[in-house]
Amino acid sequence: MTATGRSAATESSESESNSRGGDGTRPETGEDSADRRPGWVRARPLAATRASYAALYAVDGAMLPFFSVFLAFVHGLDTAQIGVVLAVSSAAAVIAPPALTVAADRYGRAETLFLFVLAVSAIALSVFAFVGGYWWVVFVYAAFSLAREPTRPLLDGIFFASQRHIRALAEVSYHQVRIWGTVGYMVPGVLLYFVLTDRHSLWFLPLVAAGLATLGVAVAAMLPTGPLAGAPGARIGDPGRDGAGEPEPPRETVTLTGVVRAAGALLRVPSTAVFVVAMFWLQVAVTAYSTFYPLMVTEVVGLSPRWLGLVTNLGVLVEIAYMGAFGWLVRRLGWRWLMVLGAATAAVRVALLAAFPTVGVVVGTQLVHGMIIIVSMVAGRVILDRRAPDAIRHTTQGLYAMLVLGGGRIVGSAFGGLVASHDLSRVFWAAALAALVATLGLAWSLRGERPVAADGSPL
Repeated sequence: MTATGRSAATESSESESNSRGGDGTRPETGEDSADRRPGWVRARPLAATRASYAALYAVDGAMLPFFSVFLAFVHGLDTAQIGVVLAVSSAAAVIAPPALTVAADRYGRAETLFLFVLAVSAIALSVFAFVGGYWWVVFVYAAFSLAREPTRPLLDGIFFASQRHIRALAEVSYHQVRIWGTVGYMVPGVLLYFVLTDRHSLWFLPLVAAGLATLGVAVAAMLPTGPLAGAPGARIGDPGRDGAGEPEPPRETVTLTGVVRAAGALLRVPSTAVFVVAMFWLQVAVTAYSTFYPLMVTEVVGLSPRWLGLVTNLGVLVEIAYMGAFGWLVRRLGWRWLMVLGAATAAVRVALLAAFPTVGVVVGTQLVHGMIIIVSMVAGRVILDRRAPDAIRHTTQGLYAMLVLGGGRIVGSAFGGLVASHDLSRVFWAAALAALVATLGLAWSLRGERPVAADGSPL
C-alpha cells in the first residue's frame, strides 16, 4: 500500500472513531454504542430504576400477606411449624445479605449478581409450588430466602452507586424511588382478591410470585448500569456517566474482620448497645404480628383469605402518607420521641388485636401501620448511620440487617409459633410486651440524641 493509501486509510479510521467518540459513544446522541437496551429505555434511567423497585416488591405483595394462611391451609402446618419455617428462612437475613454485598463490593458486579439471585428466587418459587411435606417446605423456602434476602440491599446499593454516575438519578432522593416498591407491593393484593375464590385456590400463590420474580429479572436487565447497558456496574474510581459524577477514590474492601471491628466500635458505647437491643425487640414484635396476623384474620375473625391482600393494602396505602410526612415528623418530634411513639404504637396495636379480635380492630389498626414501618425500617437505620464512624458506615447497615432484622425475625417467628400453638391471642400479648421493652429502651438510649433543625439536619 502506498503512503497516500495508508494516509487515506488512517484518515478514514480516525473519522469513524471520531464519529463514535473516543469512549465508544455517539456524540450526536450521547448514547453508548455498547448499550443494547431499547432507545426509549436508555432515555429513561429513572423509570427503569422505579420499575425495578416495583417489580421486586411485587413478589412480596403476592406472598407475604397470605403466607402463614398458605402454610396452614395448603400444607396443613400448625402454628409451631409455621414459626419454624419462617425462623429458618429468617436465618437467611443473617447469612445472605452480608455475604453477597461483600461479594458485590469486592468484585464490582452488583447488577449481574442481582440478576442472578432474582433468577434463582424465581426458580425456587416455581419448585415451592409443587413440594409437599413439612421438611421439603422448610428446605425449599429457606433456599428461596437465601436468594431473596440479598435482593433489597443489592438494589439499594445499585441505586446509590448509580446516583454518582447518572445525572437523572442524582437529582432524586431515595424515598422518591423506594416508594415505587410500595406501589408494586400493593398491586398483587388487589388482583388476587378477584382470583382467590376459596382456601384451595391459595396453592398457586408461589407460581404468581415466581412469574413476578421472572418479570423482575427482565425489568432489572434494563437498569442503566446493568450488563445490557454495556456498563456492568458503576465501578469504583470510574468517571461518572453522563457527566453526573466525579471519580471516586478506592474504598476499603469489606471483610469479616471489618464487620467484627464495626460491631465492637458501635457496641462499645452503652447508649448504642441499648438502642440496638431495643430495635431487636421491636423487630421481634413486628415479626410476630406480621407472621400471625393473617391467621388471626382468617381463623379468629373469620374473614376469607381473599380479603387479606386488600386489608393489608390499606396499611400499605397509609404507609405512603407516613413516608411523605417522615421529615415533618422528625422535625416536630425529634428522633427520640418519634421512635418512642412508633414503638408504643406497635405495642398498642398488638394489644388491641389480642383483646378485641374483631373486623373493626383488624382493619382499623392498619391505619397506624405506616408509623410503625417508618420507625422500624427507616428511622432506625438513619439513627444508627448517624452514630457510625465514616470508616464503617457501609458495614453498619449490614450489622443492622444481621443483629436487628435477622435476629428479631428468627426469635419473633420461632418463639411466636410456640406461643401461638397454645392460644393465638397470646402471641399478640407477647408481642405487646416485646414492643413495650423496646419503647423503654429507645426512650433511654436516645435521651442524648441531638435535636433537629427545620431542614431535618442535626443542630
